[in-house]
Amino acid sequence: MGNEAKILFVSDIHGSEVVFRKALNAAKMFSVDYLILGGDIVSKDFALYLKKGNSIFLDEKEVSLNEIEKAYKNSGLAPLFFESKDELEEFHTNQQFRKEKILDFIQGQIDSWIKIFEEKTKNTKFKTIWNTGNDDPLEVDSYLERYGIKVAENEFIEINDLVMVSSGYVNPTPWNTYRELPESTLYNRLMDKITKLENPEFAIFNFHAPPYNTKLDIANVNNKNIHVGSQTIRELIEKYQPLLGLHGHIHESPNTDKIGNTTIVNPGSNYKDGILNYALIVIRKESKGFGRAYIKKFEVKSVILGRG
Repeated sequence: MGNEAKILFVSDIHGSEVVFRKALNAAKMFSVDYLILGGDIVSKDFALYLKKGNSIFLDEKEVSLNEIEKAYKNSGLAPLFFESKDELEEFHTNQQFRKEKILDFIQGQIDSWIKIFEEKTKNTKFKTIWNTGNDDPLEVDSYLERYGIKVAENEFIEINDLVMVSSGYVNPTPWNTYRELPESTLYNRLMDKITKLENPEFAIFNFHAPPYNTKLDIANVNNKNIHVGSQTIRELIEKYQPLLGLHGHIHESPNTDKIGNTTIVNPGSNYKDGILNYALIVIRKESKGFGRAYIKKFEVKSVILGRG
């Protein structure tokens, strides 16, 4: 790795197997040192299919297994199958049954993806860092940990002498997703992590929500483009000035920006179309001196946003 670290940052895959495979392929193609999956890994959209004998129906329209599989693998639209209209109705009315049905599917999805991951990363040198996001059920962390994958939320990860601190929690959204916190609670949660850092300026903040009032957090709400990012995350970046901020969450705002000396990045997401959005980032390290006079200096050498 030497004095440069090359990072491929991808976020908001939302269960698209096509995009997941593309991310693994891109990490190999670009010869990166780190592939960082920034959150919202598993499916969040579900299609409810009713089985009648050997036929499958979606809203009274018969569909084939090939159609279902293609839609799922490309866009992450997860199929849930029901044996009767009563069972389908229970999914709508029984919250516990709904949760169990969704988690059963997601556990199977992760089992399948780990096989893909192990196959595609065999004999590769890059390290993959996984983190969850607000649309990932809390149980996803333990599902990944069963395979020995340490979720970044719970770890401080060293990247070429920098420390990465991560969080998939976001400020409140209109959709009441799994990992949302009021700004004040989010502030306390993140501060608990940041205050453990010896040199926050030599850190990477891998926070799923983008900072408020930047090029990274513009969403279309009621036909108006407005800033929807986290004020807490902006405040903490302003205060601690980490080297780099890695963000996602707002799919329609792929961009880079600066807050003081901090470079911030959101690759965006087009997962529903099976398109990989990514940020290819190179960090340079300079080391000078000797003994107690030894000094390290870091810079974000380049950031390239791409899709394919």
